[in-house]
Amino acid sequence: MPRYVAFLGGINVGGHRVTMDRLRSVVGGLGFTDVSTYIASGNVMFTAPRRRDLDDTIARHLGEQLGWPVPTYVRTAAEVIAAVDLRPFGEIPDGVTHMVGLCRTRPDRAVEQLSNDVDTFEVHGPDLHWRIEGGLMSSTVKLSQLTKLLGQPCTTRNTKGLGKLADLLR
Repeated sequence: MPRYVAFLGGINVGGHRVTMDRLRSVVGGLGFTDVSTYIASGNVMFTAPRRRDLDDTIARHLGEQLGWPVPTYVRTAAEVIAAVDLRPFGEIPDGVTHMVGLCRTRPDRAVEQLSNDVDTFEVHGPDLHWRIEGGLMSSTVKLSQLTKLLGQPCTTRNTKGLGKLADLLR
């Protein structure tokens, strides 16, 4: 059976607190196996039969069990590793941030028009790669502006954390 990662939006921010033990238990309640979490920001690894509706199934179940909506973006282990290994901006030097926006479907390429001297955007499949000169607070792009151009919600992860997660999946 394939290995997956569910990237959850809004976990342990804005008053939506959940322990990783509870999160593993809730996701395991769907019948998935080998459920584990990576850091307390909503990254859940699991093994499950191949299914197309994992995003919706997990989001619905988490919403019922936790009492608030949980945006969910599922990737196979191979997709996570490929997103990390892609390196569309080459090696990222100290002081520069590389984020990946994980969306359910391919984002509108119009988002690439937001690129400037500080922020660079590239769409690759269902992922948006975002290079920031400095940290996230240095960005000239507001998240509301980004979401509007993406044409859909997504959740973001720093490639440093994604790289460590990919190492666990290799």
